[in-house]
Amino acid sequence: MKKFTLSALALVATLGLTACGSESDEGADFEEAGDNAAEMMDDAGDATEETWEEATGQDEGALGELQEGAENAGEEIEEAADEAGDSMDEAADSMEEGYDEMTQ
Repeated sequence: MKKFTLSALALVATLGLTACGSESDEGADFEEAGDNAAEMMDDAGDATEETWEEATGQDEGALGELQEGAENAGEEIEEAADEAGDSMDEAADSMEEGYDEMTQ
């Protein structure tokens, strides 16, 4: 539906611009306007298709998105491991302090 709407809008815009041309002594060149409208419709269709692919994750950049997600997950795992390591260090220090207090 969006593709049809964009195509119709492109056609109307092209015909409108052609009719308002700067050369008033010539009539409208409907053949050129038709070619321009067809090109604009193709561009609008391609843009709509690309938007759909991006929205559904089917575009060529999906691999890049997956790699970015993996990198983000790796960073979060690294942060969690660092926090766990810090907690273990604190626990070891507490145990050592407790042992020292008990043995003195």
